[in-house]
Amino acid sequence: MGMEVQFMFRYVECIDAGSEYCPCYLAEHGECIICSQLKGKEFCDCLNWSGTCIYQEYLWNNEKGKKPRQFVKCRILSKQYIREDVFILKIKVPKSMARILDNIGAYVFLRKNNDDVVFSTPISVAESDPLAGVIKVMIKVNGIKTKAIDECSDFISVKGPYLNGIQGQRFIRDVNNGKMLFLIRGTAGISALMAAKKCIKDNEIDVLIDKGRHEKNFLEDYFSEVGCAVNRLSFLDEKGLSDEGKYKIKEYIKNKQYDVALSAGNDGFHSRIINYINKIDENIKFATVNNSIICCGEGICGSCTLSGISNSSIKSCKQQYNPMELFLKADGSDKICCKKDEECKL
Repeated sequence: MGMEVQFMFRYVECIDAGSEYCPCYLAEHGECIICSQLKGKEFCDCLNWSGTCIYQEYLWNNEKGKKPRQFVKCRILSKQYIREDVFILKIKVPKSMARILDNIGAYVFLRKNNDDVVFSTPISVAESDPLAGVIKVMIKVNGIKTKAIDECSDFISVKGPYLNGIQGQRFIRDVNNGKMLFLIRGTAGISALMAAKKCIKDNEIDVLIDKGRHEKNFLEDYFSEVGCAVNRLSFLDEKGLSDEGKYKIKEYIKNKQYDVALSAGNDGFHSRIINYINKIDENIKFATVNNSIICCGEGICGSCTLSGISNSSIKSCKQQYNPMELFLKADGSDKICCKKDEECKL
């Protein structure tokens, strides 16, 4: 791994632990993320206490996992195009689902009714109204799955709730009467919008947002409406972080003492942002939007698995980790340290 930090995921938390979906299918097969006894060990040694004994819940449930999330046919209340390739769906969902989706990192799986399950795709929730049972999602038409969703007009199949759309959530939740810096590039900023709504009441949030190839990023107005202070810039150039990006980031950090920085872009963007900011202020914690390939959302298919040293691995669709363990490089450079660096085309 060269000069990269040798990560082993020292902090691991299951986003579903203690919820109505716990214990899950993994527990039945000796692969519970948290419970040592459900991993086949003789003693109790929970990685993180969730307030409930997962092993006891498993025994009470006749040594079976709880019923997994199911697709529900939901009505589309409205469809609004922001651009020719970006639209907002307002969807009527069960109130119980909307209540849980009104949280940081919320996402759902969507697919066209009667389409095969392989067409389902994870989509971040931009807004959720628990009282009305209504969610809003923003979708950029990119390929076959999102094109199929674009064809929906009256009804759509929804599976949820899922909550692991942002990694490092504990760092965001721990901030109270503090300052946060959100760095947004592309449609990944949709995941950060819910976080902004939840945190703005008790914290000050500055948003640096990349306009991309367009004159203006369509998310600017949404962050402004929430109450964030928004500043537009171009983060990247052909060399990596642009001079403008470095200057703005450094200026903001020097003028304010941020508790957390949230990176919302692709993995290459995360790496550059985290390594550059860490050189300026080592006390800032980091959160990132989750860019893992998510197919099942239940930790079963393995498409989202990340590997560390000593054969340690993490199911990033369900598990929380510290983004610095994955993206921070020992030499502090802003060169990417992940396998993919497909720059956002927005």
